[in-house]
Amino acid sequence: MEIRDFLEKIILEAGEIALDYFKKGVTYKTKSHLADLVTEADKGVSDFLIQKIQAMFPDHHIRSEELENDINPGADYEWVIDPIDGTRNFAMGIPMWCIIIAVVYRGETLYGAVYNPIAHELFLAEKGQGATLNKLPIKVSAKDDMYYACGSLSCVAEANETYGSHVDRFVKLYDNFNHKTVTWRHAFGCMLATCYVATGGMDFFVQNAGLDHDFLGPVLIAREAGAVVTDSDGNEWQRGRQDIVIAPPALHPKIMELFD
Repeated sequence: MEIRDFLEKIILEAGEIALDYFKKGVTYKTKSHLADLVTEADKGVSDFLIQKIQAMFPDHHIRSEELENDINPGADYEWVIDPIDGTRNFAMGIPMWCIIIAVVYRGETLYGAVYNPIAHELFLAEKGQGATLNKLPIKVSAKDDMYYACGSLSCVAEANETYGSHVDRFVKLYDNFNHKTVTWRHAFGCMLATCYVATGGMDFFVQNAGLDHDFLGPVLIAREAGAVVTDSDGNEWQRGRQDIVIAPPALHPKIMELFD
């Protein structure tokens, strides 16, 4: 089975498992802070995906948010998994969460998949082949100004060793959004927002907190749908950066101006 077909199959199956947990309700624990939660569903979905990938591709590298140590680190192919993105929403019964998988080959993301089981939405991208929603092509909006633009804007505003280098820029950005634009903004707490930028339903996604398992799949989907994806310095976004700006080509420069 080709990687793309296998990826599509297992993420849909994982979605059914997660949805069953969601409907029944889950218990949760706090991880790094009060808004950073983990549930038995995170572990259950992660274990399912790892088992499936190991059975099909035993030599591949596997990295999951819920794994303490990677499996087969250093292999050419790497699977990067966020078993449930938006865990706080999931734990609180809010239907805004998804499953994310990226497949990376020698440092380059080849496939990105995001599945929203609540709405049966499968966002899928292959490097150089465009992005789809339920097998239909998707494309970013043609929005070219900030007047009533609609997007997701979120910021960790407490300087620390993780976010310190970007906090001041994002605080300035927030101030400029409030005083220099007329926009609709939401902080969904979930990477689904990036996929809705890819469909053209939303116009931008700006955030300064996230890790590989959050970003790699959605970034490929957004780029393949025509979005410009950079860090807050305006450079092409690279793995490891936690600050990210995603927007259509004509709108992206307008957002970058708001950092100054």
